[in-house]
Amino acid sequence: YAALSGHAPFEARHRAELNRLIRAARYPLSPELSPPARALITHMLHPEPAARPSLAALRGHPFLCQVRGTRE
Repeated sequence: YAALSGHAPFEARHRAELNRLIRAARYPLSPELSPPARALITHMLHPEPAARPSLAALRGHPFLCQVRGTRE
């Protein structure tokens, strides 16, 4: 997220607010991001850890394949 947007996904002045944002997966997604980048961020920042992609699953994500220049 930070590499693509230039800032952290969750920002708050107080820890309780920060935790609430993380649990609710409330973060801004710039409309300037490509649809594959937005999908990747959404998947990686899912509030339920078990729903987040594994490293193996990330290898085949369209955004990362596009960056590498190949599709697997």
